[in-house]
Amino acid sequence: MSLIRISVACLLAFSATALPVAQAEAQRSASNPAASTPRLVRIFTSQAILGDFQAPIPINGGQRLVAQVTGGSIKGKGLTGTIVAGITVIDILNSGQTLVNNVRSFGSTPDGTTFLIEENGIGSPSDNFARLILSIGGSQANLANQFIFTEASLSADRKSVMTTAYQFLDR
Repeated sequence: MSLIRISVACLLAFSATALPVAQAEAQRSASNPAASTPRLVRIFTSQAILGDFQAPIPINGGQRLVAQVTGGSIKGKGLTGTIVAGITVIDILNSGQTLVNNVRSFGSTPDGTTFLIEENGIGSPSDNFARLILSIGGSQANLANQFIFTEASLSADRKSVMTTAYQFLDR
């Protein structure tokens, strides 16, 4: 199935499910002045250090790049820690105008709690937006049940990725 067909199918599925929910929420908010609008709150920034990218893998519509995450750091009110290792997979499509990223990395917090980050997104070479799923226990366990939105950019030399993570809050 072509990328365009998949994108259209995803858009139609999103339209059929998410838009009616958003419309109902808008009506509820309009009829209830006490209803709050969710907001984004920055919870951390991170820098992942990348190893050399392997030779490109040809895929339909472009190429796939794979690199090891060799380390990094996470700093913020919501989470602080050290990234130990991981993998990043970047699909370059549309003559380099679209990037689809998938990242899995793990590390630990200063108190020794292990975490796993799974990040899947899409964007351009300069800005990429993703959903981050955080598996963690300890004092940050509440983050494991949150919708975390990220904005990331790959450095020009392709040696690191800077990410800012946001949490949706009701108030």
